[in-house]
Amino acid sequence: MSAKASSSQPSGFGSSGALSHVYIQHPPLRSKIPGARNSFYDDGTKQLIVLTSDQVFSWKTTPFDPNVTPSSDLIGESPVLSIRYSLDLKLLAVQRSPHEVHIQNRESGDTFSHKCRSESERILGFFWTDSPTCDIVFVKTSGLELFSCNFESRSLQLAETKKLNVSWYVYTHESRLVLLASGMQCKSFTGYQISSVGIVRLPRFDMAMAKSDANNKPVLATEDIHIVTVYGRIYCLQLDRIAMQLHCYRFYRDAVIQQVSYYQHQDIRIFTQ
Repeated sequence: MSAKASSSQPSGFGSSGALSHVYIQHPPLRSKIPGARNSFYDDGTKQLIVLTSDQVFSWKTTPFDPNVTPSSDLIGESPVLSIRYSLDLKLLAVQRSPHEVHIQNRESGDTFSHKCRSESERILGFFWTDSPTCDIVFVKTSGLELFSCNFESRSLQLAETKKLNVSWYVYTHESRLVLLASGMQCKSFTGYQISSVGIVRLPRFDMAMAKSDANNKPVLATEDIHIVTVYGRIYCLQLDRIAMQLHCYRFYRDAVIQQVSYYQHQDIRIFTQ
């Protein structure tokens, strides 16, 4: 691990040798699991997940003990786009394609699948919830679909649908908040907080974006948006790469308020935990 200062000279820190940036470099994540192919972090269950050709291995990260033997499940050899455990760790959902998700009972090994009803829509992702309304939420290009999971009938029962056009989304289990991006520049957002006390829809809002020129309209990307929770308050950080500004938004039940913007002349990088 090493730290490097940027070439820009800081001001207001009392000495010319003060640092304006610190970059933390670390080696990439390596696994001792034979045949490891890919890794995921499941923020709902706080588990590190490592995939092989036909198995999934998982470790608890809080607290993390590298000497503990990981739990494992057989999942078959189909492609894996995304994978998440249910919050009680009894079920395992694996997204196999943009149109299909498999749900597996870890104890019995029984599996059933959920497929898109239309070939024109795609599954952008999914997450498990502790809401009394539903067990799992699918984020599709056509909106949100909230389901209750019934393993006795080997099916998902549709509880509620939120129809809207979605380009991409961000979600954190800590905030229970999903932000759905739409529009030509992906700067229009609709938010839903799906928690143990119910479902709250946030007012639709647009994020600020600088104009580069008349013929080029910048488009927000998933990596430009970060949901953060600070002392129980939920914020969204938005990186405007054209203006090199970092915008901060505060979420309330009935309003979304832009708090402050931070300026940088060279480079901005956002690190979240």
